Amino acid sequence: MALRYLFIDFDSFFASVEQQFHPELRGRPIGIVPSLNVDSTCCIAASYEAKQYGVKTGTGVREARYLCPGITFIQAGHSDYVRTHEKIHELIHEIIYVDAVLSIDEMYGRLPPQWQAPDKARAKALEIKAALAHRIGPYVRASIGLAPNRFLAKLASKMEKPNGLVLLDFEDLPEALYSLRLEDITGIGRNIERRLRTARITDLPSLCAASRRKLHKIWGSVEGDRMWYALHGFDLPAIETQTRTIGHSHVLPPRLRTVHGAHATLHRMLQKACRRLRAGNYFAGHLLIQVKFGFELRWKQGVHCFPTQDNVTLGRLLNRLWLKHPTEAEAPTKVAITLSDLEPASCHTPSLFDAENQTRRIQLQKAMDQVNKRFGSRMIYYADAHEAQRCAEAAPMRISFTHIPDLELEDDGE
Repeated sequence: MALRYLFIDFDSFFASVEQQFHPELRGRPIGIVPSLNVDSTCCIAASYEAKQYGVKTGTGVREARYLCPGITFIQAGHSDYVRTHEKIHELIHEIIYVDAVLSIDEMYGRLPPQWQAPDKARAKALEIKAALAHRIGPYVRASIGLAPNRFLAKLASKMEKPNGLVLLDFEDLPEALYSLRLEDITGIGRNIERRLRTARITDLPSLCAASRRKLHKIWGSVEGDRMWYALHGFDLPAIETQTRTIGHSHVLPPRLRTVHGAHATLHRMLQKACRRLRAGNYFAGHLLIQVKFGFELRWKQGVHCFPTQDNVTLGRLLNRLWLKHPTEAEAPTKVAITLSDLEPASCHTPSLFDAENQTRRIQLQKAMDQVNKRFGSRMIYYADAHEAQRCAEAAPMRISFTHIPDLELEDDGE
């Protein structure tokens, strides 16, 4: 028996942090929302007390009030969540080596051979739980999965929430997975689920019984083979991922639901995205802006450019795209900006045209980044973002599934 991986999934992390540090919220149904002033927004997290009423991530504020009349809405404190995450990461790293942080509420480590026996692995998991309760607090809890590979360890961490501890080993497979649904399996989205059902694979027993060749055919690639190996406990090397896009999106607060407010917020988000470009040493070759007008009209425009990380160049492109926005539409309610076609600095060839000006501007912008890193991201900025910079609710720091903000780089001082 060899439990090589320990996977940690924190339970309702945002809500748990709020309940830990605000005792008056303990035992009460709460929903975490981006803004308290916008009824059209949705919950980005919910406490387990709220989940009992059917409130979950993505539930609209109005629907949440209907499902759970006693719910309390809390505006997300992203800086607090990141700081708590960093403390937790450091704490767990003292107990086991953390191989990777996958998101703000998920991380895993590989167990050395002397800790892979079930009793030793379980003891390590319980040590982590005890350390969390003692040094962070009893309301920030984690469900832990132990298994021969990372895939199964992640599944195990979700099988007995909240505060669960599940061990899956070769002798438990595949029967231990039969209680799960197809949609519970990482890597099975709507399209793959549709293909599986067309192939008469409708549950976990039939998925586990399918041959590797059949899964390859359903997936149409080696991902089907990887799924077969993962389900049967084989430990395959992880596929290296790379950053493909950098972007931000934001539901506009009421005071910025104007053409000028939306334009300024796009510039604020562009300047934040450019700081991330420079920090990661990437250059972007495509700019996309998206705006939602009212509740129906969705408008977007994009443009290719010579790969750059220069705020001025990309800001001019944004202004050129903005000239095409609908003039007879309702007030803008949501904006988004995405930088793509990224290339690392090691692969970048500078332009022969205007190279001197661009170099000087990048040096200036890196100096601006250092000022903002020390004094807060709203300290110094380009004037196009002025209206949004003055509004604390305009594109504040956010945590996504794939991006944990660097507080030194992105903290708004919220």
